[in-house]
Amino acid sequence: MSIDLSKLPKPYYQDEWATIYCGDCREILPELPDKSIDLVLTDPPYGVGMGYDVYNDTEENWFELMSWAIPQMRRVGKMVIIPSCQIKRLDWFYANHKPDWLICWYKGSVGCAAFTGFNDWEPLVVYGKNNTTMHDYFHASPEPQTNGHPCQKPQLWSKWLIARATNNNGDLVLDPFMGSGTTIITARQLN
Repeated sequence: MSIDLSKLPKPYYQDEWATIYCGDCREILPELPDKSIDLVLTDPPYGVGMGYDVYNDTEENWFELMSWAIPQMRRVGKMVIIPSCQIKRLDWFYANHKPDWLICWYKGSVGCAAFTGFNDWEPLVVYGKNNTTMHDYFHASPEPQTNGHPCQKPQLWSKWLIARATNNNGDLVLDPFMGSGTTIITARQLN
């Protein structure tokens, strides 16, 4: 599907495979047509106090951002996959934006502090359905942080998800929170 990008600002970067806009997704997403994206795969700020240049990563701001972003991502995407951004937020998702499905990302790491000790997995919230078959569990170990991003996802994380949630034949993948660029790099590698 071809998308009319004439209403959007000038791209920060563009080639035959990728277009990157340096800006706020709250200005870009409303300009995209309904169901014009095959897969929205993103990793938004978690609302845990990380240091970002232009975003105050508080829990209150996370609820406000997700309350706006989830309906927009669902509107433009045929399928949307995002981290729950803490297991305790699943109640909020189910009360406000009930997912169609959950996927377990098993990290296989020492994990982070959790109610019972350490949490080695993270739920991913899924909206919509694709035309492929995929399991609800995958393993992708965290990688060393190499580019200054506080929580970059491993390439295997996005590779597993994109490979199973698209047909890998020119499907459009959108990451409205781009972060370290893992999703865009992997989408490019997978066509």
